[in-house]
Amino acid sequence: MDKKEILRFVQTLDGASYDYPFDEDFETAVLRHKDTRKWFGIVLFAPNAYLGKEPAAGETEVLNIKVPPELSVLLRENYRGVLPAYHMNKTHWITIAPESDVPDEEVQKLLELSFEITGKRSKI
Repeated sequence: MDKKEILRFVQTLDGASYDYPFDEDFETAVLRHKDTRKWFGIVLFAPNAYLGKEPAAGETEVLNIKVPPELSVLLRENYRGVLPAYHMNKTHWITIAPESDVPDEEVQKLLELSFEITGKRSKI
């Protein structure tokens, strides 16, 4: 899924929104709960070197979302496009590379899961 598709999908989740909270950064989109403003995802640029892509000097827009630690391990074992989260807690967050082997339907399910587990009273 590309950024436009991700943001369009987020708008279908009841109680979800996104914004661009960083000064003079109109690229990084934070996915949030409308009521608590708590993050459940972020679309940001990660270095190609982190993703194992060429040219290593460039950057690629990725999706970071929160998942249970045991699911994080399973997803990384099953998809080349799932990595420990760039620039975030690598136990609880993953990075999903665009145009990878992760099907769009799986990305949508993971976005829903992240939205659910970051909701009120989340223990993760």
